[in-house]
Amino acid sequence: MHRQYGPQLTLFAAELDFVLDEFQTRACEALENHRDVLVCAPTGSGKTVVGEFAAHLALVSNGTCFYTTPIKALSNQKFHDFTHRFGDHRVGLLTGDITHNPDAPVVVMTTEVLRSMLHGHSPLLTGLTHVVMDEVHYLADSERGAVWEESILHLPATVRLASLSATVSNAEEFGDWIARVRGDTTVVVEETRPVPLTQHMLAGGRLFDLLSPVDGGVDDNLERYIAHRRLVEAAPPPAPGGRRRRRRGHRAEPAGADRPEIVARLEAEQLLPAIWFRFSRAGCDAAVTECLDASVRLTDGSDLSEIRAIAEKHTASLPPGDLDALGYADWIDGLERGFAAHHAGLVPTFRHTIEELFARNLVKVVFATETLAVGVNMPARTVVLERLVKPTADGPVRLTAGEYTQLTGRAGRRGIDDKGHAVVLWSPDIAPATVAGLASTRTYPLHSSLRIGYNTAVNLIDDLGVDGARALLGRSFAQFQAQNSVAALAEAARVNSATLAALDAELAEAEGFDEYRSLCDRLAIARTTAPADTVTVLARAVRSHPGHRRGDRDRLLTLAAHRSALNTDTELLLAQVHAVSGRLIDTFDRTLALLDERGHVIYDPISGHAHVTDDGVRLSRIYCGSDLLVSECLRTGAWAGLEPAELAAVASSVLGENRRRSATSAGRTTPAIDEALRATVRLWGELAEAEERHGLAVSPEPDPAPVAAIHRWARGDGLAAALQVASDSARSGGDLVRHYLRTLDLVDQTRLCPRGALPPVPATLL
Repeated sequence: MHRQYGPQLTLFAAELDFVLDEFQTRACEALENHRDVLVCAPTGSGKTVVGEFAAHLALVSNGTCFYTTPIKALSNQKFHDFTHRFGDHRVGLLTGDITHNPDAPVVVMTTEVLRSMLHGHSPLLTGLTHVVMDEVHYLADSERGAVWEESILHLPATVRLASLSATVSNAEEFGDWIARVRGDTTVVVEETRPVPLTQHMLAGGRLFDLLSPVDGGVDDNLERYIAHRRLVEAAPPPAPGGRRRRRRGHRAEPAGADRPEIVARLEAEQLLPAIWFRFSRAGCDAAVTECLDASVRLTDGSDLSEIRAIAEKHTASLPPGDLDALGYADWIDGLERGFAAHHAGLVPTFRHTIEELFARNLVKVVFATETLAVGVNMPARTVVLERLVKPTADGPVRLTAGEYTQLTGRAGRRGIDDKGHAVVLWSPDIAPATVAGLASTRTYPLHSSLRIGYNTAVNLIDDLGVDGARALLGRSFAQFQAQNSVAALAEAARVNSATLAALDAELAEAEGFDEYRSLCDRLAIARTTAPADTVTVLARAVRSHPGHRRGDRDRLLTLAAHRSALNTDTELLLAQVHAVSGRLIDTFDRTLALLDERGHVIYDPISGHAHVTDDGVRLSRIYCGSDLLVSECLRTGAWAGLEPAELAAVASSVLGENRRRSATSAGRTTPAIDEALRATVRLWGELAEAEERHGLAVSPEPDPAPVAAIHRWARGDGLAAALQVASDSARSGGDLVRHYLRTLDLVDQTRLCPRGALPPVPATLL
């Protein structure tokens, strides 16, 4: 028998075709009781239900609910889910690329859009009662995490916040911070997966259980097999005339060496559908090519017509030239055989097609990058990991336990599978014990990645003033964690300070003893550095001082020495505390100094008052990694006089998205573009020098690689023509679509020309 719900939760639950889990009930009850809630639960456990209940509460109170996500693909998916649940007229979508029904009572958006609305005091905030932050653990993302933290800090206290997160080990700490900055907060942690997960390792074509059911360690059969493989590989070749013949060049095959064979093995073990994670787009595409070349087929004749119909539904409006440029023939061939690649390099309409086919069990294997693990609803029976190392901008890094859990969390379809399966491909550089450690670790804490950008700084100063900005940063999760990390040092400094005060009081009771102690210190120094006559004079002064004749002289001198050492120790502790806890404020102050130097802010250090200039107001509207550079280009006129297509081309150089930097722009442009690019690079050089002088991170250098392709599209030549130029810079169709959309956003922010002056991205590509 289920416990009694509150009135609104009772109405909401009656419309569901399943019974709420205990953690869902507790989270929804917190919202109905006007509390914020943080829900940490495994992937696929049903956290979204809590977000849907927040939308329900907004609707019944005639308020508004914003549902935010980290990526546009997830926003689009949630938009379709919510329109199905609440009705087309009650749901809107805001992603920067798309503005649909923004006045609706439920609006799905990317978190960046919410941050911009809060900074700009958007009228759409009127009547806002609930905000849902899906995948709030993105707060730890090194590049974009600050967006979540800023949004939480700026959100009005009257708005109820529902934060949905993957399982993190410091959920209570994160919840304590939310409670400190927002008030009553309920933390709900659920660690049980709705579908149990079985861990495997595939080695030598054999599928082993990774973990022993007896003690939870590495399975004995797997250990013995790999030990045998290593012995065989290490064995010397037989002596001449020996019977055993070693294959030339024989060695342990690397993970995924024969992907078509592994796919066949997964099919034979009834482990499809599967998501096979590879950490590069090129690797995903190469895996599809291997399967095409090996004539892999995972579908039968009855599937083909449905697959082609769905693909044509999504792509029917694309011109034949665009389809050819996007590699449509190989793409549809792979779909009809039951496999595909899924990554950000694909145009969105291709990704949407794959997602729909996978959900219908028509595509059986998807080779994907890790972006698929972020919220997009594509659960599988099995997840395959080929490597435990992924490439990053700073070089290859090993997967963390949290990343491993996030990736394997896609395995197991609720209501379909009795259990999910995680399969790691063995290779000599992957030890089973390492995988077992990742699979069993439950310690993956959430850390703040808040940084003070120029746009953030001017918005804070404009809204709150300098002191108010510092106070808000002092309430951040970054500051909260910094203070927690040095809490023991701060407590030690506090205890030391109390002891120092007691020593000072005791020494002060000995009248004139400070002077005597000072003479003794000077004499000690003089004996090592000063002439003999100086030492003689000081020695006489010490002996003749009344303090020299005190009976408790030695005790007082010992106390004074202890006091001096303790004071030095305390100053060191306080310096360590300040170095950690004051880092964020110091960065803000250095940023303020540079903004003042460049004329975006006028700051009076005497009064502490700062005024944001017209240039600073313009900067407050620029949202990109090179916001100050863009503002400087506008301030100096570096982008003035350009035609709309030329402006788009130059603006594309400062978005910093190219995965492979190019020294020159591919293709021909115009003299005006070339001159504007040179001016942009000169300004970047000035800013880089100023940033280094102020101890700030240097802004990204302008990249000319996308300029020619964006220019072609912006002047109306279309996607195929743009891709033809972009091929020299290794830019894919999905990259180009995304880069062009971001360019349109940036051009609109500059207010040098209206967005409508440039060709939009066709809806069929979105």
